[in-house]
Amino acid sequence: MSELQQAAQLGIALSYYDIEGRLIQAKEETLQYFTALFQPPPDGKNKSTKQFHDVFVMNAQERAIYEFQRLALSPPVCEYQLFDEQNKLCGEQTLSDPKSLSLPPLEAGYYLLKLKCNDAEYRIRLLVQPSTAYQPPLLERKKAWGLNVQLYSLRSTRNWGIGDFADLRNLIKSAVKFGADFIGINPLHLVYPAVPEWASPYSSSSRRWLNCIYLDIESLPEYTLSKLAKKWRVEHNEQIEQLRKAELVDYATVNQLKQSALALLFDFFNRSKSAQIAARRTEFNVFVENQGEALLYQGLFNVLDSIEHVDLPENENQIGWLGWRKEWQHLTSKKRKALLKEHQKQVYFYAWQQWLAEQQLAETESLCLTEGMQLGIYGDLAVNSSRGSSDVWSDQKLYCINASVGAPPDPLGPVGQNWNLPPYNPNQLKRRGFQPVIDMLRANMRHFGVLRIDHVMGLFRLWLIPEGKTAADGVYVHYPFNELMAILAIESQRNQCLIIGEDLGTVPDEVRSKLKEFQILSYFVVYFSNQNGEFPQGKDFPVNAFATIGTHDVPSLAGFWHCRDLALFAQLDVLKDDLLKAKYDQRLTDKQALLDRLRLDGYLPADYQGDALNMAMHDNLNLVIHRYLAESASQLVGVQLENLLNQEVSFNLPGTSTEYPNWRKKLTVNLDDIFNDERIIALLKTINYARSQPKS
Repeated sequence: MSELQQAAQLGIALSYYDIEGRLIQAKEETLQYFTALFQPPPDGKNKSTKQFHDVFVMNAQERAIYEFQRLALSPPVCEYQLFDEQNKLCGEQTLSDPKSLSLPPLEAGYYLLKLKCNDAEYRIRLLVQPSTAYQPPLLERKKAWGLNVQLYSLRSTRNWGIGDFADLRNLIKSAVKFGADFIGINPLHLVYPAVPEWASPYSSSSRRWLNCIYLDIESLPEYTLSKLAKKWRVEHNEQIEQLRKAELVDYATVNQLKQSALALLFDFFNRSKSAQIAARRTEFNVFVENQGEALLYQGLFNVLDSIEHVDLPENENQIGWLGWRKEWQHLTSKKRKALLKEHQKQVYFYAWQQWLAEQQLAETESLCLTEGMQLGIYGDLAVNSSRGSSDVWSDQKLYCINASVGAPPDPLGPVGQNWNLPPYNPNQLKRRGFQPVIDMLRANMRHFGVLRIDHVMGLFRLWLIPEGKTAADGVYVHYPFNELMAILAIESQRNQCLIIGEDLGTVPDEVRSKLKEFQILSYFVVYFSNQNGEFPQGKDFPVNAFATIGTHDVPSLAGFWHCRDLALFAQLDVLKDDLLKAKYDQRLTDKQALLDRLRLDGYLPADYQGDALNMAMHDNLNLVIHRYLAESASQLVGVQLENLLNQEVSFNLPGTSTEYPNWRKKLTVNLDDIFNDERIIALLKTINYARSQPKS
């Protein structure tokens, strides 16, 4: 087999079409790099009785034929056994001279098919997929809407300088009174407790575990019962008050305070003779047992990271385990067990925090149901964990550590993008029957009614960059799309979680077709919908979509309108000269086109003489833009809380790192005051009414 054939067989694209439609050939050096990287281990190495020889997708309640040629088998006799997830035998038979196996109709889920042929046993995981992902009954009756917010940005009179789960609960109670069906939040992925200023929720330490900085400490039973904790709280009152007033989230100080308080409470938790706390200790032990080694490994990671990282690393190549002493970077099973024993108390401290976060998130989900918020919490799933993460350190064979996910060069980014996120090794995923993906999706859907999949095209293909190379040296690698989509649909149905696929940009037809087949909602952003100088009529918005004005990577409506992001880019030298001028010109064109659409559709008077060059954002313009969004054809509508406030803010400025306070900006108004503002109340009522009144 030639090198090119090998590469193609491994899913490595030999060429691709760029954004301008030109055919670009992959570099030979890059093809060789990834062909070598994706080779399976030699026979006899890394074998496990739990690994799978094949993964097979079939439709629920339909017969399917499994061809033996998939395993290159042609045995004279073969025995098969079929087991469900509870290891219950569902069927068995001995076949003579078999070429294939007829599989019976099965319920959606995961099954194990064992084949015994030629004195060898083969394990095949069956992914029995439902016909669609979960579709909430609510969407059959009406269009739904909700508020989207960066949780850390919430101000309140009671938090400790960062929005937390208590603020989220209060937001739910307030928003549901105006008809909101969900509250959308940023990813809750675990970041780096040892380096809290490394705060991007899209470059996390783990996508499976939760960010415990969002814990509402004062509602914990341990806090309620501990006199020492209350005394500690009084002593830190002034410091907490200053953190509340600050314009930016001070992650380092907030994290230090919360960890200090939690350490006091954990000590109380372990020694208290209260019946309530004793019962909670039993619950925690059950949680630890159920979560298994993975929970303890994230705890051990945090312990070791806190030892190795006292200060913020100079660059992302030192974050997490990448900056540790060599002996801790790659642990043997024996050494890992020894470290778990040595640091047992601290490991369990971090495991306890995960239990607390899981509890508070579950309580928040329950509140949604009791308050009548039918879709509940809208969560967000990042593309992958960062290179120095707990996820990668604890399971290094699962990832291609010597590669990174990014984006190819295009006119707006001539050098391309390198996100420094190591991709999954597709061969390892298959050998494990995709169990790591199942566990990760299940953890993210468990308490959410809606889940947005960031860069959903990553399930189909990723632009991968060799270590030490630029994005221009990358290549597209195709992932097991059918298998990953089957798992997404299974978990969506099991967790009754509506799925949104972030599909911005050029999307291959295969992806569009599969998303449509499984009824995955598209992601429609008003800012990006200007085509040929015109914004679409509301009736032409995609129906099977989540529609919103902007995203976390673009400025708020007021910031967009007043070009504050472009001014920041200029100030930081991210944009300059002709490119900066082109951005300003395009912004003016977009604003004028939006005004024209609003006038043509009757949201503004026919004789309205709005001039985008000289017009500032004002209350009525804000209102009619939200009516345009709410009355559109899209099934799901997201309203950004900062836009209701008319706040000029960019939560994240792409292309910047430490030059700009990304993921730190707060809202300008306290949570309680937002829902006492007559202008905002009127706007919320208008949105709630408008979503049920589509324009003709």
